[in-house]
Amino acid sequence: MDLRQIKCFISVAEELHFRRAAERVGLAQTALSAQVKRLEDELGFALLFRTTRHVSLTQAGAVFLEECRAVLDRLDAAVDRAGAAALSGLDRLRIGGIDAALVWLLPPIFAAFQKQHPGIRLNLTEVTGSLAQLDELSRHRIDLCFFRPPVQRDGIEWEALYEERMMVAVTATSPLAARSCVSPGDLLDERLIGYPRHSRAYLASMVEACFRDVSAMPPIDLEVLDKSTLLRLVGQGAGIGLVPQWVSELGSPDVQFLELRDSPVLQFGVAWRERDGSSQTLTDFLDLVRAQASDVRTRFAPQSQSAAKT
Repeated sequence: MDLRQIKCFISVAEELHFRRAAERVGLAQTALSAQVKRLEDELGFALLFRTTRHVSLTQAGAVFLEECRAVLDRLDAAVDRAGAAALSGLDRLRIGGIDAALVWLLPPIFAAFQKQHPGIRLNLTEVTGSLAQLDELSRHRIDLCFFRPPVQRDGIEWEALYEERMMVAVTATSPLAARSCVSPGDLLDERLIGYPRHSRAYLASMVEACFRDVSAMPPIDLEVLDKSTLLRLVGQGAGIGLVPQWVSELGSPDVQFLELRDSPVLQFGVAWRERDGSSQTLTDFLDLVRAQASDVRTRFAPQSQSAAKT
């Protein structure tokens, strides 16, 4: 038997419904059923009573369920303890992050950390969303990660680093480029480059929030995944775009970035496993992160949004 079979059985035993259990473990219902059947064949006794309308545990299945839960609990504890032991003498730090971390925040932190700890390797992986990164943390595939909330996961420590606002990216030849600050109502006649909700749900919702008070939005003619693609399209006059404030720090010769009056606030932070909080390697890295975040908070301090509309 293997862990996949045991996890499939536990899922069915707790749901008492093969379809729901299959959705829970991310398998097709037929594949899940086959896993449980192979487990029963290997054990030599039935774990479940099955009818067309009902699933229930046999007496043996009820006993086996409790023992399987205990095995998985011990395995999780073993992973946590081994991970903590490994991290205390870590020769590498595995880091996940969204593009704001990879492209902009982390490079100077990496350089400073490598000077302090030349023998420690830093591995960086891009992950698109907070839930994916929490999964990677929980499974010990990364050691810390940078992303935006919400964050809700037992055993995970989260620390907010800074807040930023949405900025308006316009082509340098646009009449709007002469202004330093615009309101959402000033943008209603523009063509808007947006983000697909299925893969950039957070950004798509932020764009909608920018126009909530005016109860209207510019038409979205284009949707892009990558902010660098958005900036190239803006620079070519394909439309305007709304981007997080960090993007304006990168600079672009063909694009002007404008403050957006009453922009929603975006939080950005770092997360790690609570059990790893005593690691000196992790502590040293986080100290550099906090110092860099302090500088970011100074640069991102809200400008006066009472500037005249010029």
